[in-house]
Amino acid sequence: MTIINANHSGWATTRHIIYFCLLILAEQLPLTGLSLASSLVGTQITTVLGSLFLLISILMTILFWQVYRKAVVDNHFEFERRLHKRDWLLIGGGLIAMWVINAGTLPFVKTSGNSNVDSLTSLLTSFTFFMLFFVAFIGPILEEILFRGLFLNWFFTKHRLVSILLSAVLFGTFHVDLTSGHVDPIYWLSKVLLGLVLALVYSRTKNLKASILLHILNNTLAAFI
Repeated sequence: MTIINANHSGWATTRHIIYFCLLILAEQLPLTGLSLASSLVGTQITTVLGSLFLLISILMTILFWQVYRKAVVDNHFEFERRLHKRDWLLIGGGLIAMWVINAGTLPFVKTSGNSNVDSLTSLLTSFTFFMLFFVAFIGPILEEILFRGLFLNWFFTKHRLVSILLSAVLFGTFHVDLTSGHVDPIYWLSKVLLGLVLALVYSRTKNLKASILLHILNNTLAAFI
């Protein structure tokens, strides 16, 4: 019986790793597709490309959401629980912590040579409305499902601190282009710290609504202020 349970656990972990890697690749598709399409046809059909981009992103979010709901079915459908006063206090504290991180690291981040930032800036210039909507709302939901809702419920569930730290490191690494060979360590560290705050808030509230809302607030402030 022990051998059977161990084999079952090992297969479940392997399956989760495969699913997680596939979802990370899928999450990149809308932005990659928009970037390629805009470079091929220019911005003459900005509205068409932007609308298609948002449609695909929304469909992707729905798909991710279904995977997440199945992943937390044993957690009494955590997302359906209301946020309480303590949760709102944690969100407020998390937002302050994220502001401190941004304020403390931004002056030291390289203003050029960051391919991820350069690419996003270019897309924001060409597809302002569509990209702002994605960055402020859709992106945070997708990333919270991936790096908090799924990662923390799939991996190292008996070692919560390890899961939180790895989630933060993976989140930070996800936001840099490792293939460029010019990774800004301060930018990477800032994203790791932001991911750590989000993971801690989710872990403390046990409600993905909290980290999603915190992520949306952070991105909205960064995009519009």
